Amino acid sequence: MPDKKRCLLSVAMIVKNEEHNLDRALGSIRPYVDEIIVVDTGSTDNSVEVAKKYTDKIYFHEWKDDFSEARNYSLQFPTCEWVLIYDADEEVKEDFAGIREFLANLPEDVNTVYLPTLSYLDWDLKKTEIASTARVFRNGTVRYENIVHNQPIYKGKVVEAPFTIYHYGYIWTRKLKKKKYERTRNLIVKLLEEKKYIPSQERAYYLCQLYKTEMIGGNTKELYPIVNKVIEIIKKDQKMPAIAFEVLLMHALALNAKGFNKEARELLEFLLRTEPKNPDPYYGLLAVSEAEKKYEETISYGEEFLKRIEYVEKNPQEFTWTIIAIKYTPMVHTLLAIAYLKKKDIEKFKMHFEKIFDKSKLTITEAQKLVNALGKYITEVDDDDFIKIVPEIEKLLHEAHQFGVHFNVLDIVERVKKIGLQFNYDLFEPFLKGTFGKLVMENLKTKKDGLMEYIFGSDENQWAEKIEKMGLEAVLFFYENLPNTSPEKLRVLNRLRKSENEVIKGVSYGLIADIYLEKANFKLALEYYRTAAEILPELGKFVKPVLDDLKTKLDPTIEGIFHELKRFYFENKELMMGALKEFPKEQLERLYLISDTDFAKYVSATNIWKNNREKSSQLLDSISKKEEFPFLEYRYAKLFEDSKDQEELKKAYLYHAEALKKNTVLGDLALGVYKFDNFYPHEAFENKNDEIVWVGNISEKHSGLGVISPLRVWRKASRYYYVEPFHIDEAIRVYKQRRVGYNLPVLEVKREDILKVLTEVNISEIKVYEEDEKYIELVKNVALETGIEYDDKSKNIVSFEIVNIAKEFGEVVKNFESGVLFYFVPDFNNHDDIVWYYPIFRFIRTRKQVEDELRKAGAKRIRHFVLNESLRAVIFER
Repeated sequence: MPDKKRCLLSVAMIVKNEEHNLDRALGSIRPYVDEIIVVDTGSTDNSVEVAKKYTDKIYFHEWKDDFSEARNYSLQFPTCEWVLIYDADEEVKEDFAGIREFLANLPEDVNTVYLPTLSYLDWDLKKTEIASTARVFRNGTVRYENIVHNQPIYKGKVVEAPFTIYHYGYIWTRKLKKKKYERTRNLIVKLLEEKKYIPSQERAYYLCQLYKTEMIGGNTKELYPIVNKVIEIIKKDQKMPAIAFEVLLMHALALNAKGFNKEARELLEFLLRTEPKNPDPYYGLLAVSEAEKKYEETISYGEEFLKRIEYVEKNPQEFTWTIIAIKYTPMVHTLLAIAYLKKKDIEKFKMHFEKIFDKSKLTITEAQKLVNALGKYITEVDDDDFIKIVPEIEKLLHEAHQFGVHFNVLDIVERVKKIGLQFNYDLFEPFLKGTFGKLVMENLKTKKDGLMEYIFGSDENQWAEKIEKMGLEAVLFFYENLPNTSPEKLRVLNRLRKSENEVIKGVSYGLIADIYLEKANFKLALEYYRTAAEILPELGKFVKPVLDDLKTKLDPTIEGIFHELKRFYFENKELMMGALKEFPKEQLERLYLISDTDFAKYVSATNIWKNNREKSSQLLDSISKKEEFPFLEYRYAKLFEDSKDQEELKKAYLYHAEALKKNTVLGDLALGVYKFDNFYPHEAFENKNDEIVWVGNISEKHSGLGVISPLRVWRKASRYYYVEPFHIDEAIRVYKQRRVGYNLPVLEVKREDILKVLTEVNISEIKVYEEDEKYIELVKNVALETGIEYDDKSKNIVSFEIVNIAKEFGEVVKNFESGVLFYFVPDFNNHDDIVWYYPIFRFIRTRKQVEDELRKAGAKRIRHFVLNESLRAVIFER
């Protein structure tokens, strides 16, 4: 208890509606002080009643929207030698006990004592900031300025003391947060707007307080303009108020998060020069280095940050500025662990990894970020390093579960499965939810194949019903992907043979016969084959060859009817691929984790090829019976289509060519009418060494209608881009005749496009170059509106195709005085742009290439128009 013979230390407080805090604040401080002064500025709750439990020195003062005014009012009442400025949302603990002896022994020329304030930022008391501020003053030597976030003005010598004050004021309910935000913001804005003259450094101070207030209020759209004003003042004055350090640090972190790494680095280096002892800029530079994948720098900045934070924690009283990044220590250990892992320094990775999951510092939200970051990088290491860090991986899974965070463990599951590690599989279970997760676990633990259960459900008794609903395709799929040794295969087919659908019923009898044939039960096999043909006579042509073979020799290796049935009913089709589109894509991408079947690998490969070409290729390569997949070469081709590498584009071409020969339905994917017959009249054109810019099967989005090749390559020459194979003029004519009646995508020039361009020409008559009745009528209609005559003998033309079709459109232009040429250009970065696929197009010309051709043909005046994403027009005059 305080020595009552000497009035050494008073507490001065201003309060308003703090009944929820006062017991904690006053109860903790009372053992160490001689006098408590409380000035109430208008409480409407029980604050005064609570205060009376600890002091009778309670005063009342009208609130005047000015914290300094209220603080200065409170300072007239203390009677002790020293005054501690203390707030209701604060607390002291046992480590505060030494302050009396410390104050009693101070020299008389010392007037001010700095104490560390540790601010809690969350309800779990895990996130903190720390700063040392002037809190204890010799009575009568201090006054306050600034209406908000009041600052003490003091004189005489200053000392630091290690007696911490714990601050809870940043832990707010939503209601209180909104109330404090609005009150503080309004005070600052009012001052900045109404005060006639504010010195620049004072203005910078208030702007920084406004920045912090807007951050608390979540009004992020105001932050950038505020910080720009602060930076302008700093540059002009060549001076920075202390509070600006914190604001500029937060701005630098925001810049880095936005991807402006260079700007963030420059600002952080400036801050480091300004306050070389402050750890915070090192955290910012660590974050920048990690974003830039500069792992040596990451390590350097991270290790230095940790050294400096350790010093701060041991000597908090030395730091008169707020240390923000102390709350990011777990993230620093995470980034250092990742950097050392990248550098293959497993020992130091392990050292930092052990320090990440400190439950006294880590919140659930932060744990989520750290787990995801570690999970990503852990799965990128090579197999040797992966094996070395298995204990850490297991701990990562354990800690993720303990923190209750979501974690996608499938990449780790895949690596564990691939390498064949001794691993605690049970650690995966909390993260593998639902049917898919259960099947992954079963495959890991018992090698159970979960394909049928995934598609048809867990109740085998319902499989037949679900298969029947899906149709014959599902029957054949089921048969192909479940081994004949599986007892459920025969049970399900026996249920299906009772179907009311005659096709499913007959086919099921035939497939049961195949099973008995393989088991060398020839009597039952013959019986079921005959029944199948009786139920479904069209099966007779498949059953008869099998029966004939069995008459020659009872041989269980004789091929049954399954493959003939599959070819007959679903020739060159991807079985079940359409039905599986209803399943979650992220599960289909990992189907190989629940099943080792070729089908599961194929499905996964076709679902991940856009995001992970290498993995897709590996899965396709691992398929054992490639002949069972008629689209396999097509899928390989898709892997290389988007490449910029010439060799890979050539591979795409070769795979597409092979796919078309193997699977003729690929000749017309859009319509399914014109199978590939390799008869598409074309001519040799240009140079095989010209750069390939696009490869694909145009029937994915369009149709060549049996006269223009579905396989297309676009090559780049100096004057244009051109197609290979280069279809002849007659193919275009036949194509135009055939396309009538088909609902295919059309690249057309609309009336408004024609009107827009024709209003820009200065001619009296015009005609359409192509013999196309639709365009002739459109131009005639527009010509009437624009006052232009339509004349079949005109020397002024409108063309809708020559730029995209004619070999030398300049030769056409030479025969006319002027004209308008419409043409289409693709987005060169978009492989899916319809212009690449448009069957009749033989050329793509850029604006410059069009202009060069026109000038070569003698055009004197040229004007260009951009009409939409792909449509262009050019007016020329000779």
